[in-house]
Amino acid sequence: MKIIHVAFACLLAIAGITVFILLSEPPAGVTGIAHETAAGMKLGGDGAARLEPIGRAPFYFQIGVICFAASLLYMGVAERRRDTALKLSVLVMTGIALFVWYMLYSGYEAYLATGETDVVFGFPVPTNWMFWGIWGSFAVFDLFYVVMFRRYFLPYEDEEAFASLVAELKAEEERA
Repeated sequence: MKIIHVAFACLLAIAGITVFILLSEPPAGVTGIAHETAAGMKLGGDGAARLEPIGRAPFYFQIGVICFAASLLYMGVAERRRDTALKLSVLVMTGIALFVWYMLYSGYEAYLATGETDVVFGFPVPTNWMFWGIWGSFAVFDLFYVVMFRRYFLPYEDEEAFASLVAELKAEEERA
């Protein structure tokens, strides 16, 4: 299977989940519940009840987004430069992002089921996964792009070939 097919499958999954959510019935209290004493203020209500109509669709949606992002990064490398180190790096980075997403979502589900969570660094555990894990796991993708830019994305010889092609096209244009 080509990587473009993986990217397309991810897009189809993302679109399918989006349509499913759009066609689902809105849960009771989705716009909030009136506060008992403060007029005009609304409470969030039961988080588990709000998620019930769509189930784990948000979980699978984000998996599709992570895999799509990884496939785009991989497609950004010319086929002749796609070596084993690149494949392994993309798989490891994707695995890290998927692990962090699983920990965040499962921690939030556990909180909704029990109403209890641990507090680390002054925040609930799922919040810490969001603060440190989500941006951190995608920062790994960014760092890979920056550090490996000249090896995979725009090596000096490709840049020189492009510059000579541009110079050649300009010379032809001037002669015409």
